[in-house]
Amino acid sequence: MDSPEIYNHISCVDLSKNENIVKKRKKNTQEFLEEEKFDSNQNSTKLSIDDRKGVFQRFYMKNDHVCLERINGRIVNILDGLQLHFGVFNSTEQKEIVQFIYDLQNKGRNNELGEHTYSEPKKWMRGKGRVTIQFGCSYNYAEKNGIPPDILRNGNVDPIPNLLKFMINRLITSHVMPISCVPDSCIINIYEPGDCIPPHIDSHDFARPFCTVSFLSKCNILFGHKIQIVGPGEFIGSASIQLPVGSVLLLDGNGANLAKHCIPAVSYKRISVTFRKMDEAKRPYNFKLDSNFHNI
Repeated sequence: MDSPEIYNHISCVDLSKNENIVKKRKKNTQEFLEEEKFDSNQNSTKLSIDDRKGVFQRFYMKNDHVCLERINGRIVNILDGLQLHFGVFNSTEQKEIVQFIYDLQNKGRNNELGEHTYSEPKKWMRGKGRVTIQFGCSYNYAEKNGIPPDILRNGNVDPIPNLLKFMINRLITSHVMPISCVPDSCIINIYEPGDCIPPHIDSHDFARPFCTVSFLSKCNILFGHKIQIVGPGEFIGSASIQLPVGSVLLLDGNGANLAKHCIPAVSYKRISVTFRKMDEAKRPYNFKLDSNFHNI
């Protein structure tokens, strides 16, 4: 078998190349503020106009990630389709989102969330036992009784909360996620030091692209057509991309479909929020599309 030919190069797109995107974001700022009409009780989403405008003005992204591997005799950029966005959520919003997630964790521990919404397995070894909170659907990650991993069609899972709807609206109106792929599900991962996510490709029960937002601490995400597991929470991949606090990583193309990705054991507490759109044929039987997203 041919050994991988690997070339790593990650650099920032010149801001002038993003001029049209920035103009679109500024143009849509006021429209976005007017369209945010979620539950009035969710005061944490009511941020000042100046704060909101600042998000658009500080936006930039990296989309020139390159890692070449030989796959089936062809040289392929396994990172094609990745975009790393910055400045989508400001520091005030990040703090409110993190606190909201901690509140959700407390509700989960008090059995106040749906049966398949909250999961906190026992930590029986390094890298195992991170907390997950799922909304919109519950994905069964482990094969059980010969049934492969898939979206639970009959699972009791809570709908997406208002503050996470605010995040989705921001991702769409700021042109991070395309209007053709409005997320209808979400999974929150709460990492303690030593927790990880093993190598995988996200199920095609979910459409492309999808994205993940990082909070609390930076970490590295590894990519590779094949990723070597060298120990609990320890992996060797072909490329490593740092995910700064507050960044949004969008996965599409080869980066979502050809390359596996993983999060090695983290050194500090971390939270990620991943938004995905379900294949309509795979949605839970009792799923109802939120009216707030009909006209985004």
